[in-house]
Amino acid sequence: MLALLKFAQETEYFKSFEEFYIPMIKKSYSIYPKLMTIVSSIAVGCESTNDINEKLHPEALAANILEMERFPNQSQINRFLKRTEEKSIVQLQKFHHEIFMRHSDSLSSDEETVVDFDQTGLIANGKTYEFSSKGYFTKKKNQLGYQVSAAFAGNHSETISLHLDPGNTHCQDRIDDLLYATISKFKEQLNNRKLIIRTDSGYGSMHSIEKLKNIKNLLFVTKGYSTR
Repeated sequence: MLALLKFAQETEYFKSFEEFYIPMIKKSYSIYPKLMTIVSSIAVGCESTNDINEKLHPEALAANILEMERFPNQSQINRFLKRTEEKSIVQLQKFHHEIFMRHSDSLSSDEETVVDFDQTGLIANGKTYEFSSKGYFTKKKNQLGYQVSAAFAGNHSETISLHLDPGNTHCQDRIDDLLYATISKFKEQLNNRKLIIRTDSGYGSMHSIEKLKNIKNLLFVTKGYSTR
């Protein structure tokens, strides 16, 4: 984690986060350190904010790299997360786009760029999981959970877009969002006919196929629609 944070500071990798705003009273920490605490918690393998106090809070040297004496504790991060709203998501999507455009290996490659659209289910049956709902989960019946929709450039292991929705969300409900995120990042590849979108049969309805066909210079591979 130390190497990651040092690299991030030297390259200003997460500088866009400094612009993030939510209406919150500053006490011990401003917003940027709290965002970087979340990034750091992922880097050290925290599965939830419950792990922050044990795995991250004692890491004083890592906190010093971010110009903090200590990382915020779990309760401070939870309060921060509870204050986020839809406008916060829009800001984070903007920051992700800026970081991607500055640092993506896919954008600098001369090869064709293949972007996979996919959806996978996450089972979450506990009462504390907000907005989880019954839906289709492979080989699992009568389960509650979420659907994760993603656009992913596998050659360079880069996530282009990611959405978490209730379990009853169909993959085609997110195709417009995935398309927008992909095309806005790969405009040059699209103009040069070097952008290929690949989907499974869940996205293979005639409506979705026509949508893909109507995008000039876009190449795509999909299977015909199937509920199986």
